[in-house]
Order: sequence, then C-alpha cells, then structure tokens
Amino acid sequence: LSHQVTATESKLNKAESAIADYGERLDRMEEDLEYQSGYSRDLWDRVQDLENRSRRNNIRILGVPEGAEGNNLSGTAFLLTLLRDCLPLPDAGDMEIERAHRTLGPKPGSEQRPRPIIAHFLRFRDQENILQLAREAGELRWKGEKIMIFPDMSRELAMQCRLFTPARRCCMALGLRYALQYPATLRVTIDGQLRRFTDPEAALREPESLQDQNEGGVDWQRPQPQREQREGQEADQARRGEQR
Repeated sequence: LSHQVTATESKLNKAESAIADYGERLDRMEEDLEYQSGYSRDLWDRVQDLENRSRRNNIRILGVPEGAEGNNLSGTAFLLTLLRDCLPLPDAGDMEIERAHRTLGPKPGSEQRPRPIIAHFLRFRDQENILQLAREAGELRWKGEKIMIFPDMSRELAMQCRLFTPARRCCMALGLRYALQYPATLRVTIDGQLRRFTDPEAALREPESLQDQNEGGVDWQRPQPQREQREGQEADQARRGEQR
C-alpha cells in the first residue's frame, strides 16, 4: 500500500508539473497572439490608409447612363464635357483628368442601374473643387438624368462613414454645422465650440441631448429628401463595395 501511495504521489507531482508547464506555455501563446493581433490590426490600418490615400484625387459619379460616352470621345474628354455641363467651372481649361472609366464588372442591362464612373484628377485641389461645387449645386442634372458626385473611398471606409448617418441627420435637423472628415471623423460646431467625434454613438449622444432640450420637438429622424437620397446612395455604394 505504501508503495502504491508513493507511486500515486509521484504521478500527481508529474501531472502538476506538466500542468504548470502547459499553463506557462499557454500564457506565452496568449501574449504572442495578443501581439500578433495588434500587429495585424496595425498593418490593416496602414493598408486601408494607403488605399484611401491612393484614391484622394478620385471622384465617383453615379447615374450617368451606360453608353453615354459614345465611341468618339475618350473617357477624360467625356467627363470634362459632363462636368462643364453640370457645374460652373471657371477654370475648366486648367483642370486635368489623368483617367476616367466605369467600374469593373459586366455591363448592366437596360433596366439595371448604370455602373459608376471613376475619375482620377492630376491635382487634388481640382478634386476638392469639384466636390465643393457639387455640394453647393445640390441636385445635378445631365441630359435629363440625375447624377451624383461623391469622393472615392474603400468599402471599409464607406461603411465606417455610414455609421455616422444618424448623427448627421440629427445635426442637420438641429441646424448644426457639421462635416465628415477623413478618415471617419465627424466635426460638429456646438454652441460655438468645435467638437470632433470618432465614435458614432458618442457623436449621436451630444446632439440628441440638445434635441431633447428643444421644446419644438424637432423630428431629426426625417432628413431633407435630397440629403436622404444622397445618404441612401452612399449606403448603397458601401454595400456593393464596387471595385475601382
């Protein structure tokens, strides 16, 4: 019996030693996994930043009918003509578009939505000027068709920006000045103070508190039709994740 107890104690000691060793190894693996996960997130953020910076000079135009380019005009010449027809471009002669093309994918049918046009400007200030003129013009029409102009961005960034839609609607209903800045930061002017939000929920809580104090009971859930349609287009664009 004494021999059996001794043998059992020896086995237990070995098992405890093995468990302790496994525990140490597991701790090291968890630390290594945490480091690798952080490193992967950092690499992913860098890849996203590089991709979106490569699109900084791009615009995305929605609503241009398929085949409107014709066979006699290059993509860049056609786009310059379209922009001149839709926007007041005093210095259009100095504007240079390096390339313009439809997004990759099969040509849609006559009843389907036309593919967006991606245009790459030589200078960033030209891209900014086009987006500003498009915002100021409101609804754009070209040969009877409604078109919309947006900045070009990755699908992931578009989804991040989409999360700020409720906060933007609230700001618009309350008459607050706001802007969605790169990469996904909502800038809001509240009581003369500039606030920046990177968290969509935090961006919504602040205007909501102001809305609760408003005796008029502003219905911020119902944005203006034009802005609602623009936001719907942005959301749809993010869901499709179309290629450049």
